[in-house]
Amino acid sequence: MAPNKRPEPSRADSPVDPEMSETAIAKWRRLTPHARNFLAQASGRQPLATNLRKARENRGLSQAAVAKKLRLSRSLVAQIELANRPVTADELAKFADLYGTPAVDLTGTRVATDDPVTVTLMNLAPALIKQFDMQSRIHGVLGALMATSHLTGLLERPARTGPATYPVSPPRTLADAIAQGEQVADHERQRLSLRDAPLPDIADLCAAQGVPVFALEMPDDVSGMYLADASIGSAIVVNARHDGIRQRFAIAHGYAHAVFEHAGITRAWTRANAKELIERRADAFANAFLLPASGVEATVRGLGKGQGSRQVQWVFDAATERSVRTEERSTPGSQVITYLDVAWIARRYGTAYRLTVSRLLARELISEADSTRLLKPKLVELAGEWVSLFSSRAATAHPGYAISVLSDLNAEHTHMAVEAYRRGLITRADLLEEAVTLSLQVPGLSEAKLLEIAEAAR
Repeated sequence: MAPNKRPEPSRADSPVDPEMSETAIAKWRRLTPHARNFLAQASGRQPLATNLRKARENRGLSQAAVAKKLRLSRSLVAQIELANRPVTADELAKFADLYGTPAVDLTGTRVATDDPVTVTLMNLAPALIKQFDMQSRIHGVLGALMATSHLTGLLERPARTGPATYPVSPPRTLADAIAQGEQVADHERQRLSLRDAPLPDIADLCAAQGVPVFALEMPDDVSGMYLADASIGSAIVVNARHDGIRQRFAIAHGYAHAVFEHAGITRAWTRANAKELIERRADAFANAFLLPASGVEATVRGLGKGQGSRQVQWVFDAATERSVRTEERSTPGSQVITYLDVAWIARRYGTAYRLTVSRLLARELISEADSTRLLKPKLVELAGEWVSLFSSRAATAHPGYAISVLSDLNAEHTHMAVEAYRRGLITRADLLEEAVTLSLQVPGLSEAKLLEIAEAAR
């Protein structure tokens, strides 16, 4: 699947004059009353009918299910989607609420205004539009983008066109959504020469592709937004209230919209629309972009795991002209993936522990029973503590200790000591001796804590 370069926006595509004055920039930085106008009237039946059908399919709903939820007849819903019947303003509002899609997106109406902030804000989630302070914050983001675009024009620099886009049809099923997301993530990794390595700073990576990243305080059920307009380019906004790992996933999710969606689209992903197929596709992209299958499998192999309990090999014997079978058994317990193995992979790729368990399950490196075991609350808690202990590679050594390890050696040392103890290769006394040495480099790793981490892995 080859990516298509995003086309340069034409003057006709932009709702505003591209010659942006200081006065226009100032307007971007304050909220306009037009942003409070949410409902737009349809200019014709056919575009609305098509958009209503697509929105319903994206939510994975049948016409009968929609009719039941809205207390309408199925035939009426069908007639509306065939453009044989007009839609009242009240019905349009109900469809928009059910599908989690702004009414202006359903009607396809372009708002006549000289302020592109209004256009963008009217396409955001209704829950955000109702909050005045949220509008002001988003307004600041858009104003910064417009100012940058203005300076780019003054300096006669090439306009940013954003990342490559991939021409795929909207997913019709959850399986489609997952397949598209994972396939495009793999192609995008190859295009960026990332292969199976952990991502660098993902915000910098997105910015280098023409999609800057912002963080705003938003309601907890809002993970992020993707803003795009022909006059300013695009941006990803994540929730400043969320932790760094969750923000990292939200950035990858937003980048998925940048490579899948056409120019000018705006998305907000929340708990309310999490089940939409387009959002599921973005989740699948984020999963594979952050944790590439080949990288996960290579890391597990690097731990000496990922093999079955038996390895069967065949060789052709030329003398007898027969195949000869040989079988080798793994050391008992050596192939068990522990919670610390999961934490090791999560730390390496900068992903959440639960997401890492999910990826291992998807690659059939663990079973469903293993997944249940690894997601026990105590193991999730200890995994988080272990990652926190080694969150900084440039760890501050114990006062008076002359050696500071700046690489992953301390984390690797601890991981291997626990694995050796779990498999009975070293004794409890040996483990505590390792703890004495490690505590000089990692002050938070006491003998009691290392023993607790090790016992939980058994």
